[in-house]
Amino acid sequence: MFKSYYQQHSLLSSDEIYEGLLSYGMFSDNLPSFLQSVDFFAWCKVQKQATFQRTETTPVYYESIRNINIPRIITIPNPIAYRNLCFSLKNNWNDILLHFQTYTGNQDWKVSRIHIRKTKENKKVLVLGKYDTLKVINRQIDKEQLFDMGFSDYKEDDDPLLKFKIKSRFQAHADISNCFGSIYTHSLTWAVAGKSNAKVNRSGFWFNELDTLLMNTNNGETHGILIGAHAYNLVSEIILVVIDYQLAKKDYKFIRHIDDYICLTENYEKAESFLADLSNELRKFGLILNGKKVSIEDLPTTRNSSWIVDISNHPVSLVDYLNYNLMVNYLDFLLSLLKKNNDDATILNYGIKVITGKRASNNAVEYLIDTVHHLVMIYPYLVGLLENQIFERYEVSVHTIETIANDLLSYGVQRNNYELVAYSIYFSLKYNFEFNIGSSLLEKVGNLDDCITLLLAYLYDKKKYGSRSKVVKQHKVVAEHLYDKNEDDYWLYYYEVLPANRLKNYWSKMKKDKMSFLKSGFNF
Repeated sequence: MFKSYYQQHSLLSSDEIYEGLLSYGMFSDNLPSFLQSVDFFAWCKVQKQATFQRTETTPVYYESIRNINIPRIITIPNPIAYRNLCFSLKNNWNDILLHFQTYTGNQDWKVSRIHIRKTKENKKVLVLGKYDTLKVINRQIDKEQLFDMGFSDYKEDDDPLLKFKIKSRFQAHADISNCFGSIYTHSLTWAVAGKSNAKVNRSGFWFNELDTLLMNTNNGETHGILIGAHAYNLVSEIILVVIDYQLAKKDYKFIRHIDDYICLTENYEKAESFLADLSNELRKFGLILNGKKVSIEDLPTTRNSSWIVDISNHPVSLVDYLNYNLMVNYLDFLLSLLKKNNDDATILNYGIKVITGKRASNNAVEYLIDTVHHLVMIYPYLVGLLENQIFERYEVSVHTIETIANDLLSYGVQRNNYELVAYSIYFSLKYNFEFNIGSSLLEKVGNLDDCITLLLAYLYDKKKYGSRSKVVKQHKVVAEHLYDKNEDDYWLYYYEVLPANRLKNYWSKMKKDKMSFLKSGFNF
């Protein structure tokens, strides 16, 4: 049965929102999977409110490579500041629901296609994956998630584009330039209360509190909200549904995927008008269109990108078993598509997922593994594919994983690619092998200036050399220096490395209570 935008949000209680965002939404899916915040959520539940200081904080920064080989900055917010934000969203959930009801009530279809929705058995809030990944094939859902941000349930979600196309001749496409990075936190108050009213009422309302708490997670900055933790996706919707509302009032037939718009029109002039009106509504909130991705095209057009259609039409889609020759042919086909589409590595990510659900001969699997090993060095975006789609599905030997990880480490250090280095260390910890290096990892990667890499190196060195070893003491020296210098973008590293008596305030209290952000299999 179809559920409206508001109906799907209203299925979630304030307590579910709080638990989902804080327990399961603090760490981006783009990170190596060794971190958790379930224990932090439990710790927060038994603390006095005075523990949760409201101060400006700095997040951890992590470079995740996009499909076009350009890094995107993913963040991990300060835990106390993030808890305060999530707690405010919980306390004001009814007001937020009313806002969503007000600004989506004029929609005969669901404009926003990617939004939170409750799942039947789980507790995690959102499933996003990489921001550029098309999660179409072999989509894996965390067993613990509470609600899902993906558009996948056709029983509850309408499919308006097909009906829109019946009387349409043109399709306008546009997206917001650097959407999250461009959101002005004060514009949240404009979206809720109106700009003039918000400027008069700068305190005493829930939307002002959210504004302040957003700034507190991002160095006190008013421009830009963080990318990574799931609460920011919910916050962005508070603003974007207001823009949707204004466009829907003008009878445009359009949909939105986070920051990406598609509008169907009966003539070219109306497509131009949509883009002009969209640009105008965005400017009211300090946002602009990405000029490189604005287009108007004639209909009919394929529902999916042409390369998706090409992959779907490949003979491999008709077989359940891949022999060596078919595997070679298919991977060559993917590479030819890649070169025809400006080296967009999404093609490889999507295409490889198509076949990893199929049985294959030993020779075919070996060829696939060797090919992906080669490709991930050229397109680091694919590193997130290795664990679930290759190593786990094909039960790859530890020896082979070790070979790949050693190459990722060497290449990553050489090219200052933090993500390749981080994943290589993560694989060594998960699959229990050591690198072929003649030094500690601190000596090997300590100059990379990256919090996640340093933390993983600490875990590796601690596991290999012991908690009382000289190299672990060196880690503590590095951590103490970062802590004393208030290098808070390394908070996750110095918190896990230093003892409680070397920390202050809530850091010390958390450590005394033996609270860790590490999953149990990585807390050596």
